[in-house]
Amino acid sequence: MKQLIENENINTDECIVASTYMNAEFKYLNKKLSVANAMLNRFFNPQYQKQPSNRIVFHCFNEKEFNNTHSHIYCQIPKHLSFDAVIEKFQQIFRRLEDYPNRKHKFRVHRETIDDQFAYCDYVLKKYDIYNPETHIVI
Repeated sequence: MKQLIENENINTDECIVASTYMNAEFKYLNKKLSVANAMLNRFFNPQYQKQPSNRIVFHCFNEKEFNNTHSHIYCQIPKHLSFDAVIEKFQQIFRRLEDYPNRKHKFRVHRETIDDQFAYCDYVLKKYDIYNPETHIVI
């Protein structure tokens, strides 16, 4: 927790939650987040694979709740990009990755400013399992 918060490159002041609103496996969620991350990076920097320092990185802490497999995400965004612009584009991209467009509840990205970084980080880590690598993934 301390390493996440002390890392100046990771925005721990904002909470981002990507929700599927379905009982999906972590593998499914991780694939969708990976595709969304690649699309996001390609949009802002077509050369992102050759320039790792200018890459948008997701630190995802996955969680399963009834009818909502979701991920709490900390973002690492290059300094030349606006956090708001990146999240707005991420919201658009993640919605487009919906496999079943006629479902009542669709994929959604929620964001909110955090008052207490340590309390929220503690909340995010509640389902983290050191023996299950799918509960925390860096994309």
